[in-house]
Amino acid sequence: MDARNEDLLDIAVIGPSRFPIREPYAGGLEVVVAKEVRALRARGHRVTLYAAAGSEGHDRRHEFTTLAAATGRGDSYYPPGGYEADAAEFERLMDHVAVSGFDVVLNHSLSHVPLVRAAEMATPMITTLHCPQLAPMQEAFDRLGSATGRVLAVSHSVLGSWRVPHGAEVLPNGVDLQIWRPRAAAAGRTAARSAARSAFRPAAGTAAAGTAAAARPVAGRTSRVGLRPTDRPRAVWTGRIVPEKGPHLAVEAARRTGLRLDLAGRVGDDRYMERVLAPRLRDAGDSVRYHGPLGRDALVPLVASAAVALVTPCWEEPFGLTAVEALACGTPVVALARGGIREILSGQPGVVLVEPGRDPSSALAAGIPAALTLNRAATARAAAAAFSHDARIDQLEARLRGLLVGAAS
Repeated sequence: MDARNEDLLDIAVIGPSRFPIREPYAGGLEVVVAKEVRALRARGHRVTLYAAAGSEGHDRRHEFTTLAAATGRGDSYYPPGGYEADAAEFERLMDHVAVSGFDVVLNHSLSHVPLVRAAEMATPMITTLHCPQLAPMQEAFDRLGSATGRVLAVSHSVLGSWRVPHGAEVLPNGVDLQIWRPRAAAAGRTAARSAARSAFRPAAGTAAAGTAAAARPVAGRTSRVGLRPTDRPRAVWTGRIVPEKGPHLAVEAARRTGLRLDLAGRVGDDRYMERVLAPRLRDAGDSVRYHGPLGRDALVPLVASAAVALVTPCWEEPFGLTAVEALACGTPVVALARGGIREILSGQPGVVLVEPGRDPSSALAAGIPAALTLNRAATARAAAAAFSHDARIDQLEARLRGLLVGAAS
């Protein structure tokens, strides 16, 4: 700790080892780590980031390199010997961290090694759980308990999949409201969009403003007589192109309702792209555009100018950061009520939650008409109040200082 200012801390942040912390971000975990490092540095803390090769603002002397080429086969894939090699890199990093005199370690990795090594270190550590249970990490919790350090989780849904013998707290993710915010161009298109909205009729049973219910499928394509293709509302989907994120459901829902659709994200599973998503993109023709991974300068305007954002988890979604980002822009969200999505977005203005049921794309399609009627300004205001990243950092700093006071007593 800086003896001249006890409020400023010397912090080590351990990021994930698979993808670099840089734009365009590989996924939500990389976004969360980048925001946290940036915010803590802006508040005057000395922050050292340990991350994958190719990251920005990290310590290049101790970067992760093992998984750099393990792409395209799912984001949990390890090549033969890959997990062991990755663990060896974490061991070398923890050798360094243990003797570097940090005040605290913030661990966002998906490796068991920091948990095991925390038991040997004088430096306190906080681990944040970003995903459902991983067996090697769970084994460390079971074996070492409180010696693994303090534990946070991004949602109760995530925490419910783990056993943390000494307990854990939930600290939800936040959104940088200086970046994710309404855009003037999007507001200017509201009046032009109203005529298009009138061609869509809310389906009975649709859940609006955050109430989850089983929405009834639209019978056939909704009437849109007199609308030119460019007048049709445009939906947006962002995220990792992997089976568990389900972008193919967004394509199907958009086609059912006659919306145009923009897709943006990194392909994390080549087989899924080739066998599931790509055929649907070809069938959709010009009505669906796939942009690939986008940096914030292109991604934020794309989301902020959309009529609706579709969120399509096919697993128990840990949090649903893309949904919150859309809401902060004032863009209404239609989402499948799974995992953290149900927890975080229930009751949130600007959200239509639908039960997936046996036909999730029909459920999404049935929810879209209601979303098109929601107030964008109210949506943005409510999201800013609920998901401020500054407020999250305030809470994190309080926990850091409380941890250090406890360690000193």
